Amino acid sequence: MMTTLQIVLAIVGVVLIAIIVIYNLLQERRFRKEAEKMFSHKREDVMLGESVRGEATSRRAETRIQLTDDSVAEPEVKHAVDEADAPLPTMDTLRRPGSGSILSSIEPIEALPAETPVSATPSRSAAKTQVQAKPVVSQPVAKAPAAPAYSRPETPAPVQVKKPAMASYSLPQTESVGAVLPDAASGASAIFSPCGLDPLTEYIARLKFSAPATANFGPLLISLRRIGKPVRAFGHRVDGVWEALSSHPRSALDLVEFSLQLADRSGALSHDQLDLFSRSLYEFAAEEGGAVTCPDKPEALELARDLDLFCMDVDVLIGLNVVSADSRPFTSEAMHGLALESNLSLEPDGSFHARDSHGHTLFTLANQGEEPFPRDGRGLTTHGVTLLFDVPRVADGLAVFDRMTQLGFDLANRLEGRLVDDNSRAVSEESLQRDRNRLMAFYQRMEARGIPAGGERALRLFV
Repeated sequence: MMTTLQIVLAIVGVVLIAIIVIYNLLQERRFRKEAEKMFSHKREDVMLGESVRGEATSRRAETRIQLTDDSVAEPEVKHAVDEADAPLPTMDTLRRPGSGSILSSIEPIEALPAETPVSATPSRSAAKTQVQAKPVVSQPVAKAPAAPAYSRPETPAPVQVKKPAMASYSLPQTESVGAVLPDAASGASAIFSPCGLDPLTEYIARLKFSAPATANFGPLLISLRRIGKPVRAFGHRVDGVWEALSSHPRSALDLVEFSLQLADRSGALSHDQLDLFSRSLYEFAAEEGGAVTCPDKPEALELARDLDLFCMDVDVLIGLNVVSADSRPFTSEAMHGLALESNLSLEPDGSFHARDSHGHTLFTLANQGEEPFPRDGRGLTTHGVTLLFDVPRVADGLAVFDRMTQLGFDLANRLEGRLVDDNSRAVSEESLQRDRNRLMAFYQRMEARGIPAGGERALRLFV
């Protein structure tokens, strides 16, 4: 027999179920009416071109999407499309990364290090991967004859390259006037901001204080580092001198210029990164009592994409391989002695570097295996080594190319090996002359763009 409590609970349960059912019925009725009202009008059938409801007494005029246009495209548009769609150049000894001889694609100079990017963007790193030369398997052959000494080929007359019109955007106006500064690698002049920032490769914003101030820039600089692109900043003191911005400037500043690099080897500057950069500056200005002026964002993003496409096209690594001619491997002792004799130094990355008078790397000599060369030069054997030359980062690249190829012939001769390209084809003077001509074309394009190889701009873009 049911108790009073059980009866009450049963009644309450039935009432709740009834309420839920009634509520669902009311909701269904309301949604049905709204749907009928929304779709009660006549609509066109995409496939038939007729009204679905009622009798089709007439057809509406057709709207055609023309996939091809017989009209002639503007020259500028056609050039841009052709340049974007054109495949990257290939050479016998210039190939894409991932193997010994490589076509590949900037550590910002005096720039704040970039940390984790704000958003994922298409990147050049997809086209340029970390260089890891793979061993070249060679069939045992008889002892190779001594390789001939490489004689530097005659340099053909330079081809006149017409300087293309470059996209640019206007910097915000201040009392200061941009300076005309020469590029060290080419001697060409370019307009820079008063503190030396570069509007061709950087998005430059200016923060003007209402009165000279010694603000704490530490949190702002930290947030800018997290954007994922190199950042530079300079402050203008009341005595008219510009200085690199630090977290706690010693002198009062009335104006600060911040720059965000438009492109690097990870790709072009994205809309989200640019928004975060501007928002961080506006928030800081609101707290510290200043006003921020920024260039036009769409123009800057267009310039970033154009710059990134150009950099992708000239971002090249040249690789040559010296492999053993038979089953006998090379020893690290022999390689160590020959590298030091050629004025190469063993670096912490386990490869030998040839450097210029300023300490910049000209080319490297690396083991094709995974093991780096030991510091003491002992205990390692290998069947091949790779010479690598980062084209856009090296000034006077033709002379460096000649030096590297001569070293390759010397190593092959003295180690009784063979100098081959990435397809294991023997390197000849004819193939080297072909590659040298193409290398000259790369450098001419960079000069015409105002980004000479090995110059300050190139060292920032190709890191």
